[in-house]
Amino acid sequence: METRYQHYDIRLSIDSRLEQVRVLSGALRGIGKELELSDDQLGQLELMMVEAVNNVIEHAYEMRGGNDVRVRVEYTPEVIHLVISDSGRTMPDTLHSEARDMPDPEALPEGGWGMGLIHLLADSIRYIRDAKGNHLHVSKQLV
Repeated sequence: METRYQHYDIRLSIDSRLEQVRVLSGALRGIGKELELSDDQLGQLELMMVEAVNNVIEHAYEMRGGNDVRVRVEYTPEVIHLVISDSGRTMPDTLHSEARDMPDPEALPEGGWGMGLIHLLADSIRYIRDAKGNHLHVSKQLV
């Protein structure tokens, strides 16, 4: 079965509470099924999104509810982009650098696996801070 549309631009938003991440994850699964992504592709996208959103809630918003976490899903048959945006604290440069290795567990005071997983699964990562907030751009090739 062939997907009818060649491009999608879908925007989702949740409150900055960990219990809402599950709903966001379910929405991404629904989007992935509609776009006919493979289980492997969808699993990788879901893992990257959940790790990024959890990082926003835990670190940018310091576990405080009442803040927007926005996820944009941009799709073409060749690539899917996730853009995770927030208005919280800026991510340290060392977490979004070009390094694609998993972090050394001995060097991590707490957590730190999320960005390592994202770097391993994504084909490209870009982090931008502008007047509207923080934006983590994650791309995955589909072909």
